[in-house]
Amino acid sequence: MATRFQSSESRSFWAGIILWSILDFAIVLAIASMWNDWPAALVVAAAATIAIWLAQMVLALYGFARYMAYFWFFERESRTRATVDQLVQLKMPAPNELYNDVDEYLLSAANDPSTSNDARLFAGATLGILEATRKFGPRGVAISTAMVIEESLRRYSRLKLAQE
Repeated sequence: MATRFQSSESRSFWAGIILWSILDFAIVLAIASMWNDWPAALVVAAAATIAIWLAQMVLALYGFARYMAYFWFFERESRTRATVDQLVQLKMPAPNELYNDVDEYLLSAANDPSTSNDARLFAGATLGILEATRKFGPRGVAISTAMVIEESLRRYSRLKLAQE
């Protein structure tokens, strides 16, 4: 079922891009045909559409780089420390070999009956947040959230090993 959904989601994504591209080209072509004859309007429309796409890509890359720079220099360490503190407070199970696979660790913690209800709720909610930001959130938010949780689990695993 998940594979079928992901395939459908991928088709919808690419169909949307194709449809938006055709619509962009048609609008620019309609505007360009007001001032140019037909063959020249096609060239102007194609050049303008490519220029618009390039500008959108540059702006998106700039926004992503700006967000990630702010995260890296100002938020990364404080968010990681806060997450580790929360893991300690909830007495989450030791990640051990699972800390490299965040989803697997959170799923195992959420399904483990020996884990406290608060820890299970935290694991399930965090897993949901990760999945939601991957699917629907801006890429920078999804990447930074995953980086914080991975680093937090790595530190928490070392902390648990030192306590044993």
